[in-house]
Amino acid sequence: MNINYKTNGQDEFTHNIIPNETKLPKLPVPNLQHTLCRYLEALEPILSESQFNHTKSIVEQFGAENGSGEKLQQLILKRQEIYDNWAYNWWLDDMYLNNQAALPINSNPGMVWPPRNFSSLLDMAKFAARIVSSALICKNRIDKNELTIDTVKSDGKIQPLCMAQYGRIFTSYRAPGIPKDTLLKSETEYTKARPHIVVACKEYFYVVFLTKGKNAETLTENEIASQLFYILNENINQPKNKLPIGILTGLKRDSWAIIREQLLKDETNQRSMSFIEKSLFIICFDLEELELSFNSNCRVDSGGHRIAERDETNMAHQMLHGGGSFANSGNRWFDKTTQVHGANGLCYEHSPAEGIAIINIMETILNSCQNVENIIVETHLSIIPQKLTWVLNSDLEKQIYSSKEQFDKNIKDLDFYVFRFNEYGKNFIKSCNCSPDAYIQLALQLTYYKIYTKLCATYESASTRRFLLGRVDCIRAATLEALRWVAAMQTDFFQKHDVYSTSTFLNNSEVSIEKKLELFDKAIQKQTLIATENISGYGIDVHLLGLKQTAKDCLMCVDIFEDEAYSIANQFLLSTSQVTTGMNSFMGYGPVVPHGYGASYNLKDDYIIFCISSFYSSEITNTKKFTEFLRESLNSTRDLLVHRK
Repeated sequence: MNINYKTNGQDEFTHNIIPNETKLPKLPVPNLQHTLCRYLEALEPILSESQFNHTKSIVEQFGAENGSGEKLQQLILKRQEIYDNWAYNWWLDDMYLNNQAALPINSNPGMVWPPRNFSSLLDMAKFAARIVSSALICKNRIDKNELTIDTVKSDGKIQPLCMAQYGRIFTSYRAPGIPKDTLLKSETEYTKARPHIVVACKEYFYVVFLTKGKNAETLTENEIASQLFYILNENINQPKNKLPIGILTGLKRDSWAIIREQLLKDETNQRSMSFIEKSLFIICFDLEELELSFNSNCRVDSGGHRIAERDETNMAHQMLHGGGSFANSGNRWFDKTTQVHGANGLCYEHSPAEGIAIINIMETILNSCQNVENIIVETHLSIIPQKLTWVLNSDLEKQIYSSKEQFDKNIKDLDFYVFRFNEYGKNFIKSCNCSPDAYIQLALQLTYYKIYTKLCATYESASTRRFLLGRVDCIRAATLEALRWVAAMQTDFFQKHDVYSTSTFLNNSEVSIEKKLELFDKAIQKQTLIATENISGYGIDVHLLGLKQTAKDCLMCVDIFEDEAYSIANQFLLSTSQVTTGMNSFMGYGPVVPHGYGASYNLKDDYIIFCISSFYSSEITNTKKFTEFLRESLNSTRDLLVHRK
């Protein structure tokens, strides 16, 4: 059983490795028996007894001496010797590029920045110009490897983290394809010397070049602001584009891939598409919002959200999808890694980088945007922004109209809510000698259990950036220890509903506070242990994916991956992530499965920001109900720990 791996040891998208990163260790290959043991532990709380016993025998057979598991493990170890990161390509395909779901809502996160009021087009142009000029400075520092290396402290030692993700923020583009998408390196030697951005306004797209003259002299901030103001002023009183090309990027990926091929048959479209793909990033000026903010009549977008109000939930919807076809969804290009919105936030395509890299860069840029009043906007321009044009036949026009209808349906289905929990924050949790992240994960488990009287497969991202080209693995928070604790916390509930006797962990008597605390401590310890294993490169999900992919490459049929339990384990009905920001901002995303929840959280000293999402079309999920029970879970957990304090 042999596989011919690449001989150069490079992954497909490693152009941003910087010299000092070669000193980082390679991602380890976990011990097979350890992974299989943890896999069974993850399954036990979410399977029936008969399902678990069936799966246990399959797993034991897979891991037997000289079994198929050991043979696959040896092939992965050989791959590790050759590749910079043995799992990177497989993980990227599985997590993103093979996924044919539409990017907005299903994949791209949205970030809302701190409030900023724009009283005029000049204000918006100046603010955007500062973002562009600061982004150029960040891009230059990235190119010269001058960014301060991110680090973490572990066992008293400072460990550097892989910085490759930063290099992809301004140099990547996700192109739709069949059977899978492609993550392109969008930067060429020419665009590196003569960079440009693309500006979306009233669903038209403009190219703004950031250099001038034969020597490619970088534009001043005043010159950038003047070009942006030109675009704004040209469109403020104009109707929107009736045929917004950008709406097509919100389709399912295979559908968009077919339409894109049709578009690229025309040379004019090829040129316009190339400008968008090779841009540093996109600025989306949503004049619909600015115009409505000047009067008292607020319209409602496709999801039923008031367009001109700065409600945090409304803002999050704008960042995620643009509000629908008659709001701002056509004023987007969801394939591009970074889209900065004039409404003060962003949407980003997730495959090149994790949220922390995007947040760090964007907050660096925002910190430079405090004083923009001194920027001067000229009305006479030596350089005029280029408006991109498209050649559309009747079939492509029909596709655009059809895309509007489909996108609006998707938006109406999203049940998304920004929940600020103001009772306490990480200061209280730390005072209880708990990991704040583990604490929140247990609160989420308790919430799910309150609603469904069971646990589910739960995804929490764990960074593996301690290793070369590291991205994330999965912390599985639905542990047996968590199940025992949440069952204990719900004693009264079960007694009232006559189902408590089904619990195999406790008897029918009232569970003492001491016992609940004991179970809580064990659950916290297990959650912390699993998290530590993940960030140390010994998580189970990436390893299992590697074993599965190796078996596929060898044309082997392996029962462990055909087993129903593997599908259940990877149906993440709870998709969670701690998204930490330095500012009063937050990031959220949609569910990853039809009957699941998305739950991001941002822990501040004295409050916590949650972004909870589900789909209205699901008869099982309910964002409002989940939020109400989450508040209850956070308060009951606090009340429990106060007894010990």
